[in-house]
Amino acid sequence: MRLTSVAIRNHTRVADLYIEVRRHLVLVGTNDSGKTSILRCLDLLLGASQGALYTSITADDVRDRARPFVIEAQLECAANDPHFGRAVRQSGGVSTLTLRLEARVEADGESLVIRRYAAGAWHETDLLQSQIDAIGWTYIADDQSFGRAHQSFIDGLLAAQDLQQERKTLAEVDRAYARVLEESQPLLELRRRIAAQLTAALPGDYQQNNLVFVPAARDSSSPLAGLRLQLRKNGEQRDLGDQSGGLRAVYALALVDDLDERTRIIGLDEPEAHLHPTSQRNLARLLARGDSQKIIATHSPDIIGEFEPDQIVVMHSGGQVVQPQRDFLSEDDKLLLHMWVRDRLEPLTADRVIVVEGITDRVLVEHCADVTKRNLDAYGIVLLEAGGCGDMPAWRRMFGEHGFQVPLAQLIDADAVPEIAGQYHVRADQLAAEHVWVSQPDLEGEYVRALGAERTLQALEHSGAFRASELKALCTARANGALDCESVAAFCRVRTNKTRAVIALLPHITAKVARRIESVDLMLNAVTRNR
Repeated sequence: MRLTSVAIRNHTRVADLYIEVRRHLVLVGTNDSGKTSILRCLDLLLGASQGALYTSITADDVRDRARPFVIEAQLECAANDPHFGRAVRQSGGVSTLTLRLEARVEADGESLVIRRYAAGAWHETDLLQSQIDAIGWTYIADDQSFGRAHQSFIDGLLAAQDLQQERKTLAEVDRAYARVLEESQPLLELRRRIAAQLTAALPGDYQQNNLVFVPAARDSSSPLAGLRLQLRKNGEQRDLGDQSGGLRAVYALALVDDLDERTRIIGLDEPEAHLHPTSQRNLARLLARGDSQKIIATHSPDIIGEFEPDQIVVMHSGGQVVQPQRDFLSEDDKLLLHMWVRDRLEPLTADRVIVVEGITDRVLVEHCADVTKRNLDAYGIVLLEAGGCGDMPAWRRMFGEHGFQVPLAQLIDADAVPEIAGQYHVRADQLAAEHVWVSQPDLEGEYVRALGAERTLQALEHSGAFRASELKALCTARANGALDCESVAAFCRVRTNKTRAVIALLPHITAKVARRIESVDLMLNAVTRNR
């Protein structure tokens, strides 16, 4: 089984949506954008028991109570799937199955009638538990308890029993049982396989001797009932469920992904929660490596970076779902995205993105925005550096109509105008209509004109960032009355001077000066106008 699409209609927590599911699905968005709601809807359709449906869904989940709340998924399956029979449809050599959950509010406005069935079957009867099990869905929520709630209930019952007379006998039996478990060849092999999974998922080297099966009270007809798996490390043994919240999710994934043959689709809600960055990177590799299909809600750039860009879906707080087209990026573009997303995730969920050529441009634009009371964060704007004009087209493809559909503004130097205008198929004087602003001839030229040649040189002299020998030519020009903006700008744009010059001048770029840096001011006016 493999999930190929999901649709949700008339739900109070998410807008109506349809998502094509490719090899995997990675849901990205701000808090309260609906990522977890989608996972929970999938769990209701693909994993929950019939009884759990009525305890999990209420009338408050139905946006318009005159219409049903619907969750629908299409899955690719075997042509002769024995569990779903005639519900399997053939199209283009592919066998598909459509599952649907409908929750209708009755006349009293509170009671529900819930149906979950295979659409198109001869008789659309409610799915049996055996059919649900055959789907192979596993959901690891961000508050995954690893079965501890059930275990705590049983432990409470046992604690209430007076077993004082049997305690010695039980202890002897347990020790004998533990020796059998320790020496069992099949269980030794199982511990070895689990240890290999943990080594792949976490820092450190885990061996079979780090894992111990611990017997619990047993029914003689089921000798393994209540058996617990503990991790032995640094002289201590603890249940896997007693580890930290983040590690519990890693352990759960390590156990079900490759070791549980029944699991085909895994839903994970923020699996990176509470994990150290190194463990997040290990987890990301484990997620992408496994054979099962992953449906993930995440805030982790490391996890996003392990998956193909067209497997990422962005959810916005207003309910809008943005899914890029298949294969919308070239291999070079994918490398650019992979390198960038490792550090920053915000552009995918931003209201607007500004792309500048380099780090000094980014520092200056951020400063001008702040001193003129146009803080970019407050406007939902993310500033990126392209690393040069040559990478600008990749950013357009990434955020354009075939990509993540985030409004894009660009700031370029005058020497890049012919190339960028050609890419947009417009004249140079029409670039502003394409949200491209041009610094004349570059930002160094503009900020020196805004400050003035003399004031700029004084700021460089007093900054301590430059030796007197480096500024000697400019000081000589001043002494001869030949100091001008172009000579100072030429000094500032030298590669070894660019960053030091901007840092030295920032304290002198006030709101009044920032307004005179024309290309930056025009761009900031445009991108903040609608807020």
